[in-house]
Amino acid sequence: MNLVLQVNLIIVLIFMIMCGLGIKNAFDDIRLRADHELNVSRDVASYAIDAQLQRLEMELSQPNVQVSQWNSRFHLEDLNELVHVDIELISDNGELLDSNHSQQSSAISEIPSWLENSLKSYLGHTEIISMPIIFAGQFLGTIVIRPNLNAEWNVIQKYIKRSFMPLILTFLIGSIFIAVIASLILSPVTEMLARQNKRTESSRSPVASLRLNQLLTVNRQLKLLKQCYLDTVKKNDVLNQQLIMIQETERKQLSAELHDEIGQHLTAIQFDVNAIKNSASLDEAKISAVAIGSIHNRMTGIFRSMLQRLRPPELDELGVQGAITELFNYWVSRHPQHHAYLSIEGDFKQLDEYRQLTLYRLVQECLTNVSRHAGEEALDVKVSIRCNTNLVSLNVTDNGIGYHSCLATNGYGLSGMRDRVEALSGSIDISTTIGKGVVLSATFPAQGVLNEE
Repeated sequence: MNLVLQVNLIIVLIFMIMCGLGIKNAFDDIRLRADHELNVSRDVASYAIDAQLQRLEMELSQPNVQVSQWNSRFHLEDLNELVHVDIELISDNGELLDSNHSQQSSAISEIPSWLENSLKSYLGHTEIISMPIIFAGQFLGTIVIRPNLNAEWNVIQKYIKRSFMPLILTFLIGSIFIAVIASLILSPVTEMLARQNKRTESSRSPVASLRLNQLLTVNRQLKLLKQCYLDTVKKNDVLNQQLIMIQETERKQLSAELHDEIGQHLTAIQFDVNAIKNSASLDEAKISAVAIGSIHNRMTGIFRSMLQRLRPPELDELGVQGAITELFNYWVSRHPQHHAYLSIEGDFKQLDEYRQLTLYRLVQECLTNVSRHAGEEALDVKVSIRCNTNLVSLNVTDNGIGYHSCLATNGYGLSGMRDRVEALSGSIDISTTIGKGVVLSATFPAQGVLNEE
């Protein structure tokens, strides 16, 4: 709504309230004045009628005056100045014999009934005084004194014309004057607000101008993103717990191997050393020395296995391509019943240390899974690795027994592979069917920043 119109409406409302209060006060004053005039008129009428009755009584006491002639001597028209009351002489059969308003005997009917009821309710003038007239034991009529509502309405009309019309005229002139002044004063403010609203609308973001269906679509997408975020957080919590369990399992295995293997061999070495000290001949000492050399070779193998699990030294010595080749050849020598094929193409020197380790661990885990889960029969195992300037891809296939696809993410090894690839902003896909082997495909960028989330 226009600011000027709002101000004008407020001004009009204030003037209406003031006028309403003025009208209420005026009507209260009219009621007080009418009450006073009505009470005075009643008192005067009662006094005049009492005096008239005494005069008539004196006249009737004179000789040659008949009682039937008394009504012509009552002269109620002499009280016509008492305009606020109707004084009437009513016979026993209801006939009007005399009145102080002889020409207005039916004045009460000149105003509508609803106005009459309203005046009675507002002014409270409903009392009627009746005085029976009895002479010489004969009922001659009743003097009735009642409020003249028509006269009071005439007084109210005169007061309204005399007081309210100037007030209404003043109200109209004042409202027009104030409206013009307010328009002149507030016109610059209104123009400034209009320009500000226009600038605000023009500077709104595109989101503010979207339609309702577009906003609903955005809302649904935000809800989906929120759910994906919550799922990712939950998945990360599970993976962190699995990572801790893997670390603890690895430490437990290393501890067991150190205790069982290293401790046993150290005990054997100590036994052979004591045998050399106590040997009676050189031949006996040589036998113990040969035994110590054999134990040394076995301990070297154990340490090599431990180092391989912690960090393969071949990565530093041979590079990722040579390390994977040696890992593959070692696996083939351990599983001669399988037919394994390895294909490596590309320049792997551009890969950083983490990417090289990730690729090595992926191949190692895939070969471990084949040996554990693919079955004991002769299998065809193919490992294909490609690396260009943008992408590294790994594909490992076998024709083993496979497994149900719902179990593809339950193992720690598969979860670990997926975490490593996703940390490099890559992707991994595992396709398997019972009785038809497994196909694993993994890709990740050849360069980039590690995603630590």
